[in-house]
Amino acid sequence: MKIEQALISQLMILLNIKNGKTRPSEISKELDITLQGVVYHIKILKDKKFIDENNKITKEGFDFLYNGLNYIEDFVHSSLISIDSSLVWEVISDADMKNGEQASLYMNNGYLHAGPYTGKGASGKIVRDSNKNQCTGITGVRGIINIKKTKIIIITIDNVEKIRSIEDISIKVKNSIANIDYDFLGTVGELAANVMENLAIKPKFEYSAINAAFEAAKRGFTTAIIISDRFFHFSLNEIRDLQSKYPDIELDLKHI
Repeated sequence: MKIEQALISQLMILLNIKNGKTRPSEISKELDITLQGVVYHIKILKDKKFIDENNKITKEGFDFLYNGLNYIEDFVHSSLISIDSSLVWEVISDADMKNGEQASLYMNNGYLHAGPYTGKGASGKIVRDSNKNQCTGITGVRGIINIKKTKIIIITIDNVEKIRSIEDISIKVKNSIANIDYDFLGTVGELAANVMENLAIKPKFEYSAINAAFEAAKRGFTTAIIISDRFFHFSLNEIRDLQSKYPDIELDLKHI
């Protein structure tokens, strides 16, 4: 699959026109293309009846834009698959494996495992000899590795100056976590740590808990995080960045 630069430029110009930008100078600044280049491509688009004399997108132009963007999406998707298949992934062998041997892949306790090839599900090729329970590498991954749907539950509590006592907020936290299903528990901040200590509960994640929760969710685990309102607001940018990076991970926010 090949994409010409001219096609990309014309699609981007047409997309800007669709979004209300009609002046060539405005489009030139938006796309960082020379004004002469924008004028040149607009003339081509007009000749093809994709935009009218008022620099408005036509039905034919919309169809061209829609099909063109789908074509680029297919190109990007196939390119990512090609890159992904050439990468070497860490994997734990469930049997003695030989270099070049085809193996089936699956998640076990949050880690990627390779076992004898079954012809079902995800698979790949072992890149080095390994014994059972040893880490090896796998490449040419095909198929979908099933990971159970998980989420991150963020439980916010009042700031320290607003609570009546540590014992009071501890009881509320205890009752809240007793009613949810989670694999790991994490804390952010001194107040959350003090509450866990008061409940005689050792959290799995105490430092970089939000990052750790997203990493756990990638591997099929649900994490509950206890955090004060103050630390939650401090962490919002970090949470947004991680949500953008991992959009499939569900985030459930509760306040007690």
